[in-house]
Amino acid sequence: MKRVSDLNHPLYRPLWVRVTLVAVTGAWACFENFWTKDPMWMVLTAGIFVYAAWVFLIKWVDPEDKPAEVSGVAAEEPPVEEPSTEAPSVDAPVASEQGEQSADRR
Repeated sequence: MKRVSDLNHPLYRPLWVRVTLVAVTGAWACFENFWTKDPMWMVLTAGIFVYAAWVFLIKWVDPEDKPAEVSGVAAEEPPVEEPSTEAPSVDAPVASEQGEQSADRR
């Protein structure tokens, strides 16, 4: 399940949804600025409005238009190496023998 806070969510793809979100946050900022005149809410709602305008209108790139590397999805899966079913070579020392050999060299 996708979260709504994800900016790549399909809900944000239509332009009218993004414009409506920015308009609602702008109207809320104007209400706080001209009606209530509470400085904390003026700054908070103005910040939300500016952020919404930046993310949804100015910087917006449709997730389907992004290259695969940018959107986080790999274009191709790397090949998976299967474990070798061959028996180890007789000439290759076993891990315990390697430790004994390095201890003898000291």
